[in-house]
Amino acid sequence: MKKPKSLSNAVASSVWDAHINKATSSPHYAREYKKYNYVLDEYEIIAKRIKNSEPVGEPYFKGEQRKKLLELTDITEADLKKYLE
Repeated sequence: MKKPKSLSNAVASSVWDAHINKATSSPHYAREYKKYNYVLDEYEIIAKRIKNSEPVGEPYFKGEQRKKLLELTDITEADLKKYLE
């Protein structure tokens, strides 16, 4: 039986996902974030998820997305290998 996640971890990731969706879904919110010089770096977010063994979309494991992920972050082939097994 798999041990359930703690509630705070589950809620934190849901809040973060909601924050990202809000930031990327509307030109109004995009302008607001830009005012504060807030930069949303998708590759750093995905790298953090990989390091924490959280779910990651399949496109990040092949092609151009994979190259960029390896180039722009501290993710290694070994980090990606655990998802491909």
